[in-house]
Formats: sequence, structure tokens, C-alpha cells
Amino acid sequence: MKHLAVGWMLAVPLFLVVTPASAAAESQPRRAGYTRNVAIVLYEGVELLDFAGPGEVFAAAAHQSMQGDAHAFRVYTVAKSRAPLTSQGFVKVTPDFTPEDAPVPDVLVIPGGDTGVVLEDAAYSKWLAKTAAGAEVALTVCTGALVLGKAGMLDGLDVTTFNNAIDSLQRMAPKARVHRGRRFIDNGRIVTTAGVSAGIDGSLHVVARLLGLRVAEQTARYMEYRWTPEPHLVGGYTLLNPSLDDRGRAHQQAEILGAEKNWAAAAKAYRELAASNASDATAWYRLGQVLLASKDYDGAIEASLRAASAKSYQVNALYNAACGYSLKADAGRALEYLGKAIDAGLEGSWALSDPHLEHARKDPRFQKLAARLR
Repeated sequence: MKHLAVGWMLAVPLFLVVTPASAAAESQPRRAGYTRNVAIVLYEGVELLDFAGPGEVFAAAAHQSMQGDAHAFRVYTVAKSRAPLTSQGFVKVTPDFTPEDAPVPDVLVIPGGDTGVVLEDAAYSKWLAKTAAGAEVALTVCTGALVLGKAGMLDGLDVTTFNNAIDSLQRMAPKARVHRGRRFIDNGRIVTTAGVSAGIDGSLHVVARLLGLRVAEQTARYMEYRWTPEPHLVGGYTLLNPSLDDRGRAHQQAEILGAEKNWAAAAKAYRELAASNASDATAWYRLGQVLLASKDYDGAIEASLRAASAKSYQVNALYNAACGYSLKADAGRALEYLGKAIDAGLEGSWALSDPHLEHARKDPRFQKLAARLR
């Protein structure tokens, strides 16, 4: 498990905007619950980055924006059968579900590639069109647009696709306005993107639309992807996640203070969250991170141990407590909590060089624990 002791994302400008009414009106209402289902369609000959790019975006965003233990997205794959299929001629992929047993998606991703496999399969094409019609967002990548075009779902819309398939899409969907040179086009419920890597841009746009600009920026930064939001669309994003409740947005505001390294204000915000709900492990965990960064080691240890009572934070919170004790030059307690973190599931040799454990490494007993991390 990766340790997240004191790392913070850079803050983005503090401004609030709203989604354009035109886009919102054409979207389907989302289903109940915080977690959205994201179904990524697969088939023999599917383009690798067409599905892997959006998959990475939605999976990363799912972790970047949680409400308690609930992830923002549940990402899974769907194909005609669960039999392994081949992408790009060399990558074997085993789908998670079939149309018969797949969870109903809120977001449907239809990648390109050898789309003739789908277009020639009447039953599969019909299921995709019906599912896209019921989804909050249907995102096509590359020639995946042909699937919705053949079903008549692009009629009257501005759309795009892979540059070599523009004419093919126009012939298949003569009532659509097919554009060249567009990275992606958002019609509210249907978002079409150009080829291959453009699916990443379109997916980040959908994340920004559904979860706010900050989450999309964090996701792009995690992926080390140079994402530049379209200027004419930025005004349609909120900064904070509109899917969160008031408490969730208060958490996001506290995260922004931490990202700005305003430790005192961030600590105050997290203390208020913890005081209003003593079982909020996220507030305790983040408070521990802030206090560790601001060198309040006693406070960091106390907050981290409160967070460790929650299974989801146990490993990292115990590790943070070990770091706090090491920074206090209390090697004995640092090794005690490092051992507890290892018992709880900590793994990875990166801990052997963590500067926060420098004092603990000077203790001869450290090597015994180090052997369990190699």
C-alpha cells in the first residue's frame, strides 16, 4: 500500500462556476448513491488506449474523490462474453461482465478499434444503443462514435471521431454535423472524442463536469498528463465536487488549504470536521497529515491513531504515527508503530529510505523490521 504521509496536490484558483443549462438539460438524471458505475465496452480488436486511457482516468478519479469509504466511480469492463479478447493484436483482456449481468452504468464508454465487430452484431449494437440512451453520459472514443451513429443517436448533434473516420461517420450519420480537428465535443448526454489519446481528454472533461475542476486537475496531475481544459468549457465546471454533500465539500475546502500549505487553517478546518463527527476517520487522517507537515508531532500522532481505528486508513495512519515518533526522536515507539503498520499490511521497500524515519533507522532493531519490507 502506498504511503501518503504529507503529499498534497497544488491548489487551483478559487472560483465557482455552474454547468451550462443546455448541457445539463440534455443529460439523464443520475441514479441514487454517491458512486457512479462506469462501464467500458470491449470487443475483439478494440484499440488499446481507447479503453485503457478512459479506464485510467475514471479509476484514478474514483480515488481522488471519495465520500467516506465510497469511491466516486466503480469502473468495470463489459463484452459480448467473458472469454479473453485481444487488443492491439497482442494484449489479452478478460472482461468483467456481459450485457446479461453487467451493472447498469451511469457512464458508458464505447472505444474504437475494429468496430465492425460491433456494428455487425445486431444484438450487441442494440444493447449498446439502449444502454447509452439510459446512461447519464455516453462517451465514445475514436470510431466508437460509429456505433451510436448507426443507431441514429447522433442525429442533429455536433460530433467528432478519429480523423481518418470523419467521412465514414458522416455517411453513417448524415443528419449529424461531423467536425474535423476537434479533440472532443460535449452534447450533454453524449460526448464524442477524436482518436486514441483524445479519449483521455474527453474523460477528464467528463470528470470535471461530474466531480468538479479540482478533481479533474488532481487526476491529470496523478497521471502526469498535460491536460489543458478547453477555455470555452472551463466556465461550465464547478471548482468543488457538486456530487458531494455539504460535509464533503467542507472536506474539499480543507484539502485546498492543505494544498496551499496553509497548515494552521487546514488543521482548524479538519479539527472542526472531527469535532462535529468523532467517527470521521478521513478528518482525523488528514489532520494527522497536516500536523505532521507543520511539525506538531504530538498532535499528528494523536490524530493518526484516531484514524487508525478505521480499516481503510489503518496502515497509513499507523505508519504516520511511526513517522511522528521518529521525528520526536523516540525510536522505540517509532519501531513499535512501524511494526504495527507492517502487521496491518504495509509493504514496499520505499519505507527504508523515508526521511521521516531517519531517527528510527539508527536503532539496531530497525533492520529486523526492514527485512519484512524487502
